[in-house]
Amino acid sequence: MPQPRELVVLLLRDVAFRHTEYRSLEGDLIEKYGFQRIEEKERVLSEIKQIIPANHRKIIFHEEAKSPVVLEEAEGKISTLKAYEGEYLDAKVSVYIMGDVIQREDVVAEAGGWEQYFIYTSEYQLIKFVSESGYSLQQLAERLISELGLDVKSREWVFHRSREG
Repeated sequence: MPQPRELVVLLLRDVAFRHTEYRSLEGDLIEKYGFQRIEEKERVLSEIKQIIPANHRKIIFHEEAKSPVVLEEAEGKISTLKAYEGEYLDAKVSVYIMGDVIQREDVVAEAGGWEQYFIYTSEYQLIKFVSESGYSLQQLAERLISELGLDVKSREWVFHRSREG
């Protein structure tokens, strides 16, 4: 008879991710931590793209003249279910991204300069981490939060015992 497995689940709700290199948290999981995508379902709910007019400098206040200027904004809202698997601290970890995700891409230029760069922002409704090791989940979540500057509104731990071995 198979032994029951104890699973630990960490739920992160209302998570904001902002980066200049990775478009999304998923990109960081794959490229930096070696996670593999095992499932992806998404449906686009809305898309908006706005280009800021070239004469935008005429409407900028003097104090803002030295601040970076947004030249273009793109925003999309998708309903998603994405699943990733990988290992962290020798424990198998599954990561599920669920619910509505708002993704923004801003093209920004330094004031007075020609250098442009992107700022990627994603707002996640729910990210679920699952493993047999609560310690691995805690360490992975803390590392992602500190390295990527994630803003997490709430965390919830759930402990689950499955009958399958």
